[in-house]
Amino acid sequence: MGRKRFVANSDITFANKVAVITGAAQGMGAAYARLLAAAGAAVVVSDIQLEKAQAVAAAIIEAGGKAIATRTDVSSPADCQACAEAAIKAFGGIDLLVNNAGLLTAAMEPPLHKIDIERYLKITAVMTHGALYMTQACVPSMSSRGGGAIVNTSSIGAWQPQGVYSLTKLGVNGLTGILAKELLPMNIRVNAVAPGPVDTEGLRGIMSLEQLKAYALASGKPTDEVAGPEDIAKVGVFLLSDDARFISGQVVAVDQATLYRI
Repeated sequence: MGRKRFVANSDITFANKVAVITGAAQGMGAAYARLLAAAGAAVVVSDIQLEKAQAVAAAIIEAGGKAIATRTDVSSPADCQACAEAAIKAFGGIDLLVNNAGLLTAAMEPPLHKIDIERYLKITAVMTHGALYMTQACVPSMSSRGGGAIVNTSSIGAWQPQGVYSLTKLGVNGLTGILAKELLPMNIRVNAVAPGPVDTEGLRGIMSLEQLKAYALASGKPTDEVAGPEDIAKVGVFLLSDDARFISGQVVAVDQATLYRI
């Protein structure tokens, strides 16, 4: 059998670029890793689930790309620093960062006034603080190489009252805007992608596809069509590319008009 090829966004290239993707063992993170590798980037497949991350990296290498896997708990600043160091050691530096790691089960937690504080602290450490920790770890290398781009994973849940999940995604949105202002003088752009319902392995563990379609409609989506991981990642890949060089500080909803915002 021939090597499996992944199709990147047409006309977008990341030749000689190095990308770190967190939460990349499956779902949207894995889609980012495949698409960026197909467009020429060397990718660091970072996840707390090391064996799954290694499988994603192996598939990319089998397809002719460049990849390594790291076990990274983004709630740990030390782990984030180690991930950045592994990227630099393997590929010489860092140009692109996708802060995608998260806990989908956060949407199932009790209301904020009832949530266990230890659980609250763990969720916010992964889903909001982790994006800052990884950014801090990667920015020095990005700056030394003349700049780069960061994409954070938000959610339309940021604009829906879903307890700690919504709170963490609001935090991601705020972090995106603040970092965009701080880092643009270093030629580092920062944006976020806010997906609506997406059919991923992680979400399938919470609800079936039919339940997900029903949830999409209940959330205000005009149809019950559910996005796949690559539908979301392709938008993020564009934001990472030079084609988006004048876009920074934006939160781009990818939800097929589920929410109406003015």
